[in-house]
Amino acid sequence: MSNIELIVVDDRTRPLVQHLRYRVYCAEKQFAMKGADHEARMLYDETDTLGVTFALFEGAELVSSAQVIPVDPLQAPERFSVFDLRHALPRPDHGAVIVSKLVTAPDRRGSKTLGPVMRAILDFVAQENRRYIAILAEPSMREFYASMGFDVMKEGIEAAPFGTVALMVFDMRDERHTSGKSLAGWMFKSVFSR
Repeated sequence: MSNIELIVVDDRTRPLVQHLRYRVYCAEKQFAMKGADHEARMLYDETDTLGVTFALFEGAELVSSAQVIPVDPLQAPERFSVFDLRHALPRPDHGAVIVSKLVTAPDRRGSKTLGPVMRAILDFVAQENRRYIAILAEPSMREFYASMGFDVMKEGIEAAPFGTVALMVFDMRDERHTSGKSLAGWMFKSVFSR
């Protein structure tokens, strides 16, 4: 790939991300999503301005995006109760982020576009001095997240409209990552050597 740029989304670029989310969740997967505007082909969410959203562009084309929301697992807002981080994490006092709305354009999947996005997420977590990255994984994504070093912490979670998902967690202090033995630890060694 050439002409790749990863940006932090702001008010000017958020509509592009909202359109990509609509394409993936509403048009492709046919999920009945709260906040979907079918005329504008946008997917709005009340959490859109929480945390930081990264967007990966190739030239003018938005390829992938992910939202990263810092949370205190001991006092997570009700809207994130489905994660149940207080009980799921081995050390909930060490801080976490939730990765939400990680999407890739359908024609770009499998093209290794998530590497720069994952790097940005890991950098953000390291800079925020948080330990855990939590994500709700659909069955089709579990293998990918596991290959990056995420572990299943809880299965059988009903999360409308996505169906049954698993809570998967990446531990920034896991020896597999800090020693470079995991794929993420090997690919992003400099993040773990800080």
